Amino acid sequence: MVTIKVILRKQKTNKAGLAPLWLRVTKNRKTKFISLNIRLEPKYWDEGKQRVIGSYSNSTRLNSLIKVKLAEAQAAFVDLELEHPIVRTQDILNRVSSKRSPDFFEYAYKFAQDYRDKGKERTFKRFRTALNKMKEYVGEQKLYMEDINIPFLKKYEKYLFEKHGNCNNTRHTDLKSVRKVINEAVDEQLFPFEKNPFNRYKLKWEKTNKSYLTETELKAFEEFNVVKGSMREVHHDAFVFSCYAGGLRVSDICTLKWLHFNGTHITMKTKKTNSQVAIKLPQKALEIILKYKKENQKLSDRIFPILDDRDYKTQNELSDAINSKNVSANKSLLIIAKKVGIEKRVSFHTSRHTWATRALSKGMKIHHVSKLLGHASVRTTEIYAKIINKDLDDAMDVFDN
Repeated sequence: MVTIKVILRKQKTNKAGLAPLWLRVTKNRKTKFISLNIRLEPKYWDEGKQRVIGSYSNSTRLNSLIKVKLAEAQAAFVDLELEHPIVRTQDILNRVSSKRSPDFFEYAYKFAQDYRDKGKERTFKRFRTALNKMKEYVGEQKLYMEDINIPFLKKYEKYLFEKHGNCNNTRHTDLKSVRKVINEAVDEQLFPFEKNPFNRYKLKWEKTNKSYLTETELKAFEEFNVVKGSMREVHHDAFVFSCYAGGLRVSDICTLKWLHFNGTHITMKTKKTNSQVAIKLPQKALEIILKYKKENQKLSDRIFPILDDRDYKTQNELSDAINSKNVSANKSLLIIAKKVGIEKRVSFHTSRHTWATRALSKGMKIHHVSKLLGHASVRTTEIYAKIINKDLDDAMDVFDN
């Protein structure tokens, strides 16, 4: 016995207050859903009569469409039963829902835009970068979700390696974004679960070593003579400051103001995680911060003159400015590192790793390190403890030489 019913899925109501209508096909307690590509406010749906109420402007047209789809599903069951004694709900769905799967890029770019609308600019940009690469690969041709199968993913991953020179983890990040989009389409019943290639195409993340400066390297970096009054001097000072001041991220260094400094502590909400941190500054950090203090200093002034001296109208505009300045800062830091003989690829984020490993090696408790880094869990901080343990193990190798 098969049951076919029209339902309004209120739990899928979107921001505009519109919920989707679906055909629910049930046979032998197995259920499948067929999208009718209709959305409306729940108040216009009569659950008992299975129809759009008359006060809705397009009720006649929509009820006619619903009636046709319902009849198609019932006819499909009768036809299939005549062809074969065993009819699956999936067979009915395939017979009725003969249209192609959603346009991947149309759906994916809207999905990414939702993150920007929620103020999650970094996530939006990560998705946009991944989608732009795939768009470049596909070219002008249409790409439907059903076209993204395992052979497609294998060829695309090869393209990312050969054309863009992307390492395993960069390819993993890009494909994870694609997987997220397809999984969302599956959740919305726009794409069948069994056709999702990521059910079988597994992504593997390779563990990487976090780059940090040793005590000797940090000392050499600190003592490098930078041209006074140059932007490279600011980048140098901000980096060293972060190495001593709790490993503040570049986004926090850029937005750090005098109102966050009370003479001994930095107290602020971090930009990335919105977590509150209060950091007592050691002497080296105090010397650097006071170097930038001027007469008639306003509390609203930024401490490090990295960003342009103006107000940014939106968070997106501020994020774009920080990203641009970060690129410039990283170039400066890499040049300084090479000049003092540091072979590691130094970036501003290296200061964060440097502070964390130094803090643990000097005996700071791991939960204190975690708190100052703004980590949500100590488990995130444990990677630094593993680095320290490995260094100690390597040091013991001298007894085998």
